[in-house]
Amino acid sequence: MKHKFTDIILRILKSRKFYIFSLIFFVFEASWIALSAAYPQAFDENFHFGLIKIYSHIINPILTSQPKGGDPYGAVARDPSFLYHYLMSWPYRVIAHFVHTQIYQVVILRFINIILFGFGLIYFHKLLLKLKLSTALTNLSLFLFILIPIVPQLAGQINYDNLLFLMIPIIFLEAIKVADLIKKGIVDFPKIAELMILCTFTALVKYAFLPIYLGIVFFFLVLTYIKYRPNLKDFFTKLGNSFSQTRWLLKIILLILIIISVGMFAERDLYNLIAYGSIEPSCSHALNIESCKQYPVWFANYKRHNDVLSHKSKASTNIIAYAGEWIYWMWYRLFFAINGPNQNFINYPPLPLPSAAAALVGISGLILVIKYRKKIFKENMYYLLIIMPVLIYLIALFIQGYVTYKYTAVLENMNGRYLIPILFLIIVIYGKAFSYFLKNSPFLKTVIVAIVILMFLNGGGIGTYIIRSNDSWYITSHKVQKINKIAKKLTKKIVITGKKTYKTKVWFFN
Repeated sequence: MKHKFTDIILRILKSRKFYIFSLIFFVFEASWIALSAAYPQAFDENFHFGLIKIYSHIINPILTSQPKGGDPYGAVARDPSFLYHYLMSWPYRVIAHFVHTQIYQVVILRFINIILFGFGLIYFHKLLLKLKLSTALTNLSLFLFILIPIVPQLAGQINYDNLLFLMIPIIFLEAIKVADLIKKGIVDFPKIAELMILCTFTALVKYAFLPIYLGIVFFFLVLTYIKYRPNLKDFFTKLGNSFSQTRWLLKIILLILIIISVGMFAERDLYNLIAYGSIEPSCSHALNIESCKQYPVWFANYKRHNDVLSHKSKASTNIIAYAGEWIYWMWYRLFFAINGPNQNFINYPPLPLPSAAAALVGISGLILVIKYRKKIFKENMYYLLIIMPVLIYLIALFIQGYVTYKYTAVLENMNGRYLIPILFLIIVIYGKAFSYFLKNSPFLKTVIVAIVILMFLNGGGIGTYIIRSNDSWYITSHKVQKINKIAKKLTKKIVITGKKTYKTKVWFFN
């Protein structure tokens, strides 16, 4: 009986049908959000859509001055994360020509974002298989990932994270190809150039990619040094030979793309660093105070900082306590439900079972990674390619959050969606650790998998949004409201919903 149960679960997880079902279910979830949620959604959707409209009147993305109408979006000409808005402005130009109602324009752009995120899932699936995770574990990881409530909420709206999510697995797949060649003593100029171009352009999509970029560069510096330690000149000789042997047309294309990507990066990021001392300068450093007051994010932090200076509020100096809050809110905001600015960002807590399952997997997985760290990183050098960027990214994210907290005395920059681009990379390491732990216990492994799946299914994914939302969260449409009400009524019959507020000292949902 045990063997039969194990075989059935394993056969389901390994099947291509399960993988295809997961992708289809993701599209269903994200489409539900795209068609249901009122504009703007919580994750700065009005900011991104506003910038897309501004760039739709601009041919050259290199701005020499603040564009007309740009003040509500900060110092637009100095924003290091602009490439998504510029690229999305082109389909918007076409859409706006034929569709004149804003909400319809928004919905169409939302579906473009779903496509971007969906292809990101496909490439992450390829990446996990490339890193030699089993098909069953890879398919399971994908399925559980799309049941994280924030995933469909993010994918179903206009946001640069969706393009970033697509680019990261593509970059890591390319990085593995380059590393494979270096291990064999082959230096391939086109492959190295392609990787550099992809990384540099992605940093212009969202500057938060820079820590990952740094981790990848550091990995290749270490790998190259180990491989060519006796004679580093040999590496550059091979690189020069590869450049000479590259077909002239490909060589010209790659050099042009390198010049464009590096030039754009220098114009924004490097110039900002030299002129303002920061890659993402404060709005008031690039514009005057009156202009910046129109930018809600900056103005809110400006007032909070004035409260800190006048001692009306004060940030704690205990970084350990901050770290606890940071970890807690990252988890919370992966599983909660949130409305947009029109309703003052009303949010409700995670549903009990999926959030508890994630916490248990997260804590136990971390313990197992520490326990089996030598085996994991000894078995496959590419796990170092994964862990270096992830650690640098997490450290940078934590430091940025702490610096902002000291500035405003408000716990912000603790959004679970910031973890979405690297969660699959963490899954790779966690997956190997769990595989080692449960290697000789196939039945126990199957039982644990079944329990985790059932807990995630009890309100995970789109279920959290449906249960926690109300009419004010939806597009102004009687049909949309009616369908969501019916879905909520049916879902509540089979899902443990918990409370909308918790007042215990342990459960910080208030």
